[in-house]
Amino acid sequence: AVMGSMGTYLLAIVPLIMAVVFASFGSLLVPLRLAFALFFTLAATYGVAVVVYQTPLLHGIFPWLAPFDGLTYEVVPMVTGIAIALGLDYDIFLVSRIVEFRKRGFSDRASIFRGAAKAGGVISGA
Repeated sequence: AVMGSMGTYLLAIVPLIMAVVFASFGSLLVPLRLAFALFFTLAATYGVAVVVYQTPLLHGIFPWLAPFDGLTYEVVPMVTGIAIALGLDYDIFLVSRIVEFRKRGFSDRASIFRGAAKAGGVISGA
């Protein structure tokens, strides 16, 4: 039941997040890019989890992984929520810095550079 409801959960939460981001920034591209980034983050997260816990590829390096048979169903909704929250938080933080520099009159390229430079240390540190 939990895994069957993940599609419904994602189809409900992602458009809601996109609507809030659209209302905040007034851009159609930012929510679409954010949705792509969220799905990419989830795909990478679960891809790594499958390689680590469901394949014997790392058993030579980490022999204690051998007894694991895979991920338990409780992990998927928790990790999905955490990945979406963290990805959304840092993405909005970065885009806010870029918009801040753009409103100050910098060019698009300069705004992106300065926004990434200002927010990059905080995002990387977290």
